[in-house]
Amino acid sequence: MRSIQAVVMSYSTRRLSKSLSPLALGLAVLAGFMSVPIVRAKRLHQTEQQLSAVQSSRPRRAGDEQRPGDKAGDNQRSGGNQRPGENQQDDKAIKLTSDLVTVLTSVSDASGNHVDDLGKNDFIVLEDNKPQDIAGLYREDQMPLRLIFLFDTSLSIRHRFDFEQRAAARFFQQVMRAGDQAAIMSVSTDPKMETQFTSNVNKLVDTLARLQPGGATSLYNALADSAKYLRPAEGRHVMVVLSDGADTISTSTLAQALTEVQKSDAMIFAVHSTGIAPSANVQDLGGEYVLKFMCEDTGGRAFFPPIYEDQAKEARDLDEIYRRLAAEVRAQYVLTYYSNSPSRDGHFRAIKVEVKRPGVQVRSRRGYYAPKPQ
Repeated sequence: MRSIQAVVMSYSTRRLSKSLSPLALGLAVLAGFMSVPIVRAKRLHQTEQQLSAVQSSRPRRAGDEQRPGDKAGDNQRSGGNQRPGENQQDDKAIKLTSDLVTVLTSVSDASGNHVDDLGKNDFIVLEDNKPQDIAGLYREDQMPLRLIFLFDTSLSIRHRFDFEQRAAARFFQQVMRAGDQAAIMSVSTDPKMETQFTSNVNKLVDTLARLQPGGATSLYNALADSAKYLRPAEGRHVMVVLSDGADTISTSTLAQALTEVQKSDAMIFAVHSTGIAPSANVQDLGGEYVLKFMCEDTGGRAFFPPIYEDQAKEARDLDEIYRRLAAEVRAQYVLTYYSNSPSRDGHFRAIKVEVKRPGVQVRSRRGYYAPKPQ
């Protein structure tokens, strides 16, 4: 939970592998997507147990050192360059407090096209199945983007490293707009914030170019560290994860990492880093389901590029995935409401967003953590 008063006021003038069958693991993870708070925690725990079994049964990969990795990541906070825009939505700025709940929401039609002509009265927000009064509806150009790109630099990605770097660079060139800021964290044995929040696209591209593969995969630690870094930043919170989803060394669990992400009001998008092979026998299915789970839990989407013998074709497909990802980030709605629950207990509250228009698909995060007494 955080106040976004400064943002709204400054922008209100702008417009498993072999031990478990793929089906069994998939059902176990996907069941967690629909869970209420207690069931959600149980499913997360079960998923982690299954993933642990998968990881212990698969062959060791280069860089899978089994030692605790330090939680890296420079937690320096950045508010960012905020600039006024155009096309005012409301005549008067709404006075917001830290009790405001923000929900990033994506809406698409049956063909997968983004629906961008909805108003506040088209949405219904339920918290723990209770209707909430929507305080505001904002478009992506009314709230600046604060994006962290988690780039897996472990040895498991080394054979695709070059064109992954180039595709990610083009993504930044597509997604960034005036007032937006992005940061880059490398995901290896020790996650490292390579670049703090910046609006300089050339700096982001240069940072990607100097990354080198090496080490193990501390994905959950990286998620938790990124969420803590992102939490105080004003604007829309988005995390983009380039990884195969197979954590090998984190001291954080998946549940702990997603708790931090939910507290930061962030939406996760993921791009599978090594591609989807034609045969399930050579895939790390546990990692794939982790990517799907964390995206569904936060309202984002996971993308899985296919593997071809022709790397040029793979690169074209990867570029198209990032183009679609950038388009989705640019088409988000931001819903805000003040919870009508009087309790300040710090517990997880389930959120469901619905749209009155028939035939559309709505994606948003599964919930948030209520504020605690001061």
